[in-house]
Amino acid sequence: MEYKKGYKIKPYEIKIDGSVRFTDGTYNNLFANQKTCEDYGYRYDKSSGTCLAYNYTTQVKKEIQNKSSSQLIGTKHTTQEGTLDTLISGNNNETKGNNSNCFISGDQNKVERDINNATVLGKMGKATHEGEVVIAGGGFNSEAGLLQYSILQLSGKTTDASDVSLYIEGDSDAGKILLPANSLTTYEIWLSGLVTGGSSGTAGDYETYEYHGALRTINDGTITHNAKISRLLGRTGSLGTKTIDTATAYTLDLQIAGLANVNMQWHAVVKLHTNKTNAVEIT
Repeated sequence: MEYKKGYKIKPYEIKIDGSVRFTDGTYNNLFANQKTCEDYGYRYDKSSGTCLAYNYTTQVKKEIQNKSSSQLIGTKHTTQEGTLDTLISGNNNETKGNNSNCFISGDQNKVERDINNATVLGKMGKATHEGEVVIAGGGFNSEAGLLQYSILQLSGKTTDASDVSLYIEGDSDAGKILLPANSLTTYEIWLSGLVTGGSSGTAGDYETYEYHGALRTINDGTITHNAKISRLLGRTGSLGTKTIDTATAYTLDLQIAGLANVNMQWHAVVKLHTNKTNAVEIT
């Protein structure tokens, strides 16, 4: 900032508490009187004798903490408390809080609360799962998450014939895939299982599958599942039973029942094409 006419000091720093420090060009950390403070466009607090750029509040502190470890490029972004190590570019994007290691680029995108490691690209997309990659489809300029293409990865291990659910990023805390109400979702699933040992297992045996289908999720979470493609791509031996379960409301659950005394690790890449409406209630 340049010196105002008639003044020999000018602002050089705004502290985290909102106070403004001035310099005369040779010595910093000078304090301005009321007239000098106000002439430079700031507010003078008579009770403390301090020139202020803003009122320091808990919310300001949270915003500073959020932005100190994140980078925001563009305008009108909103970062709720706990947004850390996140890069946001574009306009009007939002993180709902407790988000870390996310990347958002585009316009009017969102990452829901408690979601980490997510990527959202395009316009009006919404990440609702850990590690989700979302390519947004515009949402009719109405609501984030209406139209989008998402990629998720599930994994898990089996050692016997019990049913095991595959979880997002292999983490039960990250959970299973949740589908939005009032939506039609088409899916692609690419599944592979690899034997790693066990008293009855042959390390290196494998199975690979491809699945395609459609899921209509109504307002109460009930899912109608229309499975159209279930194709074995290749295997050495039969390694158990695979089920796409939709009995739990809003939930797509990929379950594996392995083989007794056979250790296997399973990995699935799931691609979701979401077409959700807010115009009517699907029943």
